Amino acid sequence: MTAAEVGRRMTDQGLKWDRFTVANLESGKRQSITIAEWLALARVLDVSPLHLLVPLEEVEFSVTPTEAVPASRARAWLRGTEALPGTDQRIFRSEVPLDELPEAPRLTVEGRTVQDRMRAEYRAVTGKDIDDNALLDWMLRGERPAELGDRN
Repeated sequence: MTAAEVGRRMTDQGLKWDRFTVANLESGKRQSITIAEWLALARVLDVSPLHLLVPLEEVEFSVTPTEAVPASRARAWLRGTEALPGTDQRIFRSEVPLDELPEAPRLTVEGRTVQDRMRAEYRAVTGKDIDDNALLDWMLRGERPAELGDRN
């Protein structure tokens, strides 16, 4: 894509760019862009904004003027999948919307999930079903439902 084409497409995205803006950015005469420009440029180039920000090569990447981490670590941090060193993990993980949390691996025993196996055992002893919340509650406490007793 020519500088003129990038400029035209950026203008189509609502930012007044021309070939001179692109040339100045490429030559280093212009050393910064706004977040709106960064996002529009990624859209125009059909790439993730992340790839315009952090190099794909495994080099040290400055996340602040005083801190650098490997580029792969910076990409994981920006994706929200890995905290930077010294980060409070509880705060970092708590800021992820619940629907974006990765699903926890399901433990299996003899081809069945532990959850399904425990639910079936509860049903066999009590004749009742147990909902996911109640099942999780007593599993997290390390207890068994009173109806199951000490069947080991």
